[in-house]
Amino acid sequence: MNEQRKTTIINEIKYWKKSKLLPDQYCDYLLTLYTEGEHDIEPEPEQKRSLHLRFQPSRTLLICIMVQALFLLALLVIYFTEFPLGLQISTGVFFTIAIILLANRTKRQTLALSYLYLLEAAVLLFLLTIHAVVTMFAGETLYIALATFIHCLAWFMIGWKWKLRFFTIASLLGGLLLLYFIFR
Repeated sequence: MNEQRKTTIINEIKYWKKSKLLPDQYCDYLLTLYTEGEHDIEPEPEQKRSLHLRFQPSRTLLICIMVQALFLLALLVIYFTEFPLGLQISTGVFFTIAIILLANRTKRQTLALSYLYLLEAAVLLFLLTIHAVVTMFAGETLYIALATFIHCLAWFMIGWKWKLRFFTIASLLGGLLLLYFIFR
């Protein structure tokens, strides 16, 4: 084979490997084939870095327990204490932000848990909003329906913008449930 053509093919395979167009094993095989075994396979900086980002069960379990504790503590503060409404809202918002930050932190390790945490944060914010509306407007159904509609609309926009299907589904189900209770 022409040496220039072989060099072009080797450079192209290295580009594929760097750009992740093909799996690393295929690229290594092709490089070994075209260099006739003279190519040394060396881990790239991304591979070295990925060793630090791999799944760590103990850390993931600790974060999962923290998120669940924050969620339950927020529910405790919202529904089972006699704190003033402003303190309940600020505590609930603080716990919601903490859960969102923990979700972003676990996104690199376990995407499914990260999505679960985001869903928990959305539900917590919804419950906090409904509690505030019920307290401020003495359970007026129009305001509860309006708050529910705003949350469903926000969930739909979040699901559509970031392509999170479960937010879109939750918003549609919430909208259908809202329509059912309005026209019942």
